[in-house]
Amino acid sequence: MTLPDPAAAPPPLTVIVATRDRPEAVERCLRSLRLLEGVLAEAVVVDDASDPPAEGPVCAALAADLPPRVRWIRNEQSLGPSACRNQAARAAGTPYLLNLDDDAFVLSREAVERAVAVLERDPAVFAVALAQGDAEGAPFPPAAQPASVDFPCYVPAFTGYGFVARRDALLAAGGFRDRLGIHGEEKELCLRMLDRGLRVVYLPGAVVGHVAAAAGRDPRRYLHQTVRNSTLGGLYNEPFPLVLGGAAKRLYSYFAMRRGWKVHDPGGFGTIVRGLARELPAVMHERRPVRWATWKRWRQMTQSPPEPYDLRPASALAREGQG
Repeated sequence: MTLPDPAAAPPPLTVIVATRDRPEAVERCLRSLRLLEGVLAEAVVVDDASDPPAEGPVCAALAADLPPRVRWIRNEQSLGPSACRNQAARAAGTPYLLNLDDDAFVLSREAVERAVAVLERDPAVFAVALAQGDAEGAPFPPAAQPASVDFPCYVPAFTGYGFVARRDALLAAGGFRDRLGIHGEEKELCLRMLDRGLRVVYLPGAVVGHVAAAAGRDPRRYLHQTVRNSTLGGLYNEPFPLVLGGAAKRLYSYFAMRRGWKVHDPGGFGTIVRGLARELPAVMHERRPVRWATWKRWRQMTQSPPEPYDLRPASALAREGQG
């Protein structure tokens, strides 16, 4: 019998997944984690009040295809994706987290290893955004990616379907804001991380599958969440007095979005405004605006072509600087 090497480093990665009422999707997601054997310590799946609970049917369907260790956390009442990701991050015990939406899945071990390698070599990087593709691994068009370029680069934010992040940095910043739930929560977190001196890198060659599940997707609800969360993000983070005009601008973007997306939504604007009014006291109590320098840098990043990120080892860059 071959004994494990006691000197071998423990796996550095935990996969975290939030799911609700998508058993077939999360089954595919977990099956794909077999590709990460040796890198993966465990997967933590938060079942956000699925009806019926997902654990039994999914584990029975997977059987021997389950990755080495899967831990389930069950919420009897739905808390939303942001809170679920925070739950899973707190439960994890590794330095790095691979977040996957339940309708996303690993296509190659190399893609994940490349992302982990960036975090291991560069302490100024908080997270690595992964590209998304179809079930065969073909990348989606550039407009559907974190950046519309084919080279590694800095980006303002990752997208929730797939990213690798530093667990300690995520928890130190308080994680995602539970109040935001879904849609825009990634940008809000990455702005706060930028204020802490930490950035996000996009690797266009590191692709995960993302076959969007139809369950729970409602254009009207998506419109409301997008406008609401964009407004809340500004209220939380924009410096004064920019926050005053910013809130109004984001609220009135509702009308352009409704027309452009052709969403039938009578009374929707009033619904959004009334909901924000109820939340405003708590949000203003929690408000911690970023520095003006951070805000200017963020705006520059969102309005300028992406800045390339050099993947060469630090030793190579140092030798180049000495040459």
